[in-house]
Amino acid sequence: MRTKHDVKWLAHYNELRIYLEEHHQLPDKKRTENRALLNWWKYNKKLFKAGRLTEERLKLLHQLNELRHKKILEI
Repeated sequence: MRTKHDVKWLAHYNELRIYLEEHHQLPDKKRTENRALLNWWKYNKKLFKAGRLTEERLKLLHQLNELRHKKILEI
């Protein structure tokens, strides 16, 4: 059963996934319109380094990272 926190996490994941599919890079930290997505990514990166992410979330974040680097590999 998914908690409110899980639902919110997945919503942020989907927002960032859509952004990465369009732009193939993380949002610019100097622009305010998508800064929350960048902060969400950085926070989860911090959780990963601390070993506090579930296996499911870790897999999803790896998928985002692949989307991020997909454009570079196509060139």
